[in-house]
Amino acid sequence: MPEIAVEGISKTLGGLLTLGKIDLEAHNQEFVGILGPSGCGKSTLFNIISGLLLPDTGRVLIDGEDFTGVTGRVSYMHQKDLLLPSCTILDNASIPLILKGVPKRKAREEAAKHFQQFGLAGFEHYYPSQLSGGMRQRAALLRTYLFSSDIMLLDEPFAALDAITRRKMQVWLLGVLKELRPTILFITHDVEEALFLCDRVYVLSECPSEVRLEVKVPFSREERSSGIISDPRYSKLHNEIMEALSI
Repeated sequence: MPEIAVEGISKTLGGLLTLGKIDLEAHNQEFVGILGPSGCGKSTLFNIISGLLLPDTGRVLIDGEDFTGVTGRVSYMHQKDLLLPSCTILDNASIPLILKGVPKRKAREEAAKHFQQFGLAGFEHYYPSQLSGGMRQRAALLRTYLFSSDIMLLDEPFAALDAITRRKMQVWLLGVLKELRPTILFITHDVEEALFLCDRVYVLSECPSEVRLEVKVPFSREERSSGIISDPRYSKLHNEIMEALSI
């Protein structure tokens, strides 16, 4: 049974049918990408999966249980890091645990255990303004992980980074996933990023959006490197996705 199953989700916003009918799924520990043109409702879909927004029709199942309209089950990271500027990185990372009722001191101790794993060791008492964009995104990912470690929704987390930092973050994320083993739904506008990171990719149409294409990426995570662009399978899949996006 899929860990997450989106069944027949549709949504109208401001009188516009944004999501026509969306069916997708993510299996345990799978990294699933969602590609689509700007304004097609990708973030709206995440708001529904996270329980922040109710669909007009359809439901969201997690491990077979209906979580439509229920918040707190999955973690959700937006494109901006949304770190509190007046709090240290350690205190920012501790917020999900404190919200769950963990005493502040214990929450900080628990969050600190993960700083080495997330490449943040030594920066516990820095403030967001003192860190680079990549470091802030690592802190935001840690906070997201501590909210819900098994299912993470990532909405273009690397889009604001420069190309070199973005690739370093992609490589880092694949490395840390070997240890964390979450199930991830990942929104991106970048075909190359989707093929580098994801196990499977859904391509959405323009509004009212529907799933236009679903493809399995034929490379294991261990094979992901800059060299895969020369693989004929990569070129074929890249062209299929670009064609689906351009229809």
